[in-house]
Amino acid sequence: MTIPRPGLAVTRIPADNGPVESLTVECLRCGHTREVDRAPRRADTGSCPRCEYVGWAYSADLTERTRKLVRELPLEQRLFLRPI
Repeated sequence: MTIPRPGLAVTRIPADNGPVESLTVECLRCGHTREVDRAPRRADTGSCPRCEYVGWAYSADLTERTRKLVRELPLEQRLFLRPI
């Protein structure tokens, strides 16, 4: 890292104002999907507009087997799953 000397111009790199990449999350109760911004990793997704459940997972992280296992769990046992 170079420390600028007094009197020298400092070149600034403009901020990347491009589109923010989004990810698809999936409701763990009914399977409804929605898009969320990539950052921060732990997004505030709120409740599902279809069933009002608040458990979400990244769709890319779920397999069909995992989806089935989670949906078959009673709600009380889902509280111990790691949130996104």
